[in-house]
Amino acid sequence: MRKTRAFTLIELLVVIAIIALLIGILLPALSKARNASRITISLNNVRQIMLGFSTYRSENKDQIPMYGTGYNEGAITGGWDTWNYGGKNCDVFWQTYGGGAFDDPAFYRRLNNYLYTGVTIERPTGHVDVGQGSSPNGTPQPGRKYWTLVRGTLTPAQRTSLEMPAYRSPGDKTTRQRQWPAETPGVSSYDDVGTSYHTNMKWWSQQNANLPSNFTMRFDAGVRRIRLASEFDPTNKFVWINDQITDVIANWPGVGQQTTVPIPQRPLFMGEFGEKNKSVLGFLDARAEYVKMTTGSLYDPARDTPPYGVGKYIFIFNLPGTSLPPP
Repeated sequence: MRKTRAFTLIELLVVIAIIALLIGILLPALSKARNASRITISLNNVRQIMLGFSTYRSENKDQIPMYGTGYNEGAITGGWDTWNYGGKNCDVFWQTYGGGAFDDPAFYRRLNNYLYTGVTIERPTGHVDVGQGSSPNGTPQPGRKYWTLVRGTLTPAQRTSLEMPAYRSPGDKTTRQRQWPAETPGVSSYDDVGTSYHTNMKWWSQQNANLPSNFTMRFDAGVRRIRLASEFDPTNKFVWINDQITDVIANWPGVGQQTTVPIPQRPLFMGEFGEKNKSVLGFLDARAEYVKMTTGSLYDPARDTPPYGVGKYIFIFNLPGTSLPPP
C-alpha cells in the first residue's frame, strides 16, 4: 500500500502567505484598471454630449442649448441652472424647491433630441412654448410676441420612467446641487437633477467682462460670448460642461471671490475618480479631457506670475485687450 504525505503546517502557512502577497500585488492593479475604465466611460459620455452640442449648433444657426428656467414675454423668470441643457427629469425634491423654478423637465432640455433620437419624451401637463427671442431691454414686453415658456408639471411616473445613461458619470455618487457646495448623501447628481455634467456658469461673476446688470440681458450676453468663444480663444480651451467637483475647485474660496493664497498652499479636493483636483471637462470643439485643475483659479495658469497665460482650460471670457485676473 502506497503512503500519502500531507502538507505540514509550515507549508500551508507559506502557501497562504504567497497567495496573500499575490493578492496584495494584483488588487491595486485591478483597482487602477477599473478606475481607468470608469474615467473612459465618463469621457465618452462627455464626447457624446459635446457632439450633440455641435450638431445642435449647426442645425440652429450657431445657437447653443442654454436657457433660463422660464420666460415671460422675453424675460427670464426664476433664474438659471446648470442642468437644463439635457438629461432626464429631476427628482421630486425640485418640484417645490425655489417654487419649482429649477424643476427642468426632460421634454424641455434641447440636447435630448440629439442624443436620444428614438426616445419619446412625454410632454408635461401645462407646458407652453410660444414666441421667440428675448426682449431688447431684458424686461417683459406684453403683446410683443417674445418668448414665453412655462415648463409644465411632471407626473410621478414621468419622473421615474425615463433614463438617459449618457448623462450619468460612473463617479457620480452624491449631489451638490441642493446645498451647493455641500454634498447631499444618498442621491447622485444624475438622479437629483437629471445629469452628472453641468454647464459652465462661472463667467456669470466675472469682474472684467462688462456684462449687463439686468438679469436676462446678462444671461443672453454670456450665451452670445460662448457662441463666439472660439474667436476669443482660437485654441478652443473654453469649457462648456464639467463634473460637479470642477465648480468646487474653481470657485474656492467662494463664488466670485479672488484669493491671494499662493497656489501651493491652497486646499486640494478629491475628485469623482479618487484623484485630487482632477475633473472631466467638455470643450467647445467636442473634446473631452480628464484634467488636473488649479484650486481657486478660473483658468489653468501657464504661469503664476504676470503676464498670466492660459494652459489647458478656461472658464471665463478671455477678451482681447483685457488682462486675466491673477490665478
